[in-house]
Parts: sequence; structure tokens; C-alpha cells
Amino acid sequence: MVATALPVDFSGRVAVVTGAARGIGAGIAARLRAAGCRVWLVDVDPAALAARAAELGCETICADVRDGDALRAHARRIHDSDGGLDFLVNSAGLLTTGAFDRTDAAQWQRLIDVNLGGIFHCVQGFVPLMRGGGSIVNIASVSAQRGGGALGNVWYGASKAAVVAATMGLARELGPRRIRVNAISPAVVETDMTRDVLTPQLRDKALARVPLGRLAHAEDIAEAVVFLCSDAAGFVTGATLPVDGGFLTT
Repeated sequence: MVATALPVDFSGRVAVVTGAARGIGAGIAARLRAAGCRVWLVDVDPAALAARAAELGCETICADVRDGDALRAHARRIHDSDGGLDFLVNSAGLLTTGAFDRTDAAQWQRLIDVNLGGIFHCVQGFVPLMRGGGSIVNIASVSAQRGGGALGNVWYGASKAAVVAATMGLARELGPRRIRVNAISPAVVETDMTRDVLTPQLRDKALARVPLGRLAHAEDIAEAVVFLCSDAAGFVTGATLPVDGGFLTT
């Protein structure tokens, strides 16, 4: 059983969702689109991006979130097309697993460049477009609170802890512009990325840590995003919301 859809109407609103061709990002984009939002999908995979855009009826931005110049150029496209932006969802991310010494320097740099640098570049590129009353949602992880765990290792946890810290700081700086900034911390979510590393043993281990007895679906995260973007969360900023089935309680 997945989350019940919140009754929201985002007609006339414009959103950018990164990592939107598959997984959590695709689920978020689909939910925002279903709520009436005009959605721009950002992803580095052109074929998967085109397929998702055709499915959802969305605009596309084929770009790497590590490329600030490209993102700023696409921000101008959004300005020319829609005049502004209401929601920015930073979902693009990489996962590393295993003991600390199984991540080499190149993997570490790529992890930080995508998981944290991607948010840096998207905020720098898209916030100038954002209207008052807008919302930014960053996808963190329970690994931020546990220093790894679930599937992510210590370096993944460190990168997501930086996302939590950035969320708090951005909430403070953007609050006077009436832009709210929050984060979501999922545990293990059923996606192509996690299925690649979820052996039967790891799946059983993860499930044993979830009091609600199942792994998350992309729809669970998408509903939390909708809540944080909606007026129902109008006085919520700087928060990190666990959507983890109780993982952090165990």
C-alpha cells in the first residue's frame, strides 16, 4: 500500500525536478504533473529523459547537475517560456555502498559533485527565477542521521548530511524572499538504483529495520514533496522530514 494522494491543485505553478528520468525523481515529477503543475524534467540521460517527458507531457532539460553554466542557460529558457519558477526539487543523486575503504578518491569526488554540488548549481541557477511563496525540496537520506546505514556507506551519509546542513542554511537566507527550503530523508526506496545493489540478504536486513514492514515506493516520497510544496506546509522551512517507515526509530 502506498501513500494516499493529497488533494492539491498546482495549476499555474511551474516546477523543476532533477534526476527526473527514473526512480524517485520520476515519481515526484509524475505526482506534481498530476496535481496540475507544469514540470521541467532535468536528467543527464537523453533517451530516458525523452521517454519520461513523452509519458508525462513535460518539458525537458538534458543537462548534468554538475554543469552550472548549462543549468543557467536552461534557466533562461524557463524564464522566457514561463516567466518564473515556483518549485525546485533536487532529487538527482548517487549511491555508494560498502566499507569506507571501498570508495576511491574519484568516486568520492563524483559523489560530492552530484549529491551536494548538484544542489549548489541548481540553487545558483534556478533560485533567481523563483517567485515569492516558492518551495525548494532537497532529497537527503536517513544515512545523514546515521552516518551511513540502510544501503549507503559513510561517504554517502556524509554527502547527505551536507544536504541537510545546506537545507537549513538556505532556509535562513531565502526566508526573507518567502522561499521555503526543506529536505526529505528516505530510507531504502524501491528504484532501479537500489535494486542494482539489493541482494536478498540486504533486502531482508533493510526490512528488519523498518517497523512498517516494507520498503518505500517513489510515491511515498512524492506525496511528501507535494505536502512540502503546498500551502499546508506554509510555515515549514529548514526541516528534514524522515519518510522512512520508522527506520530511524530502530
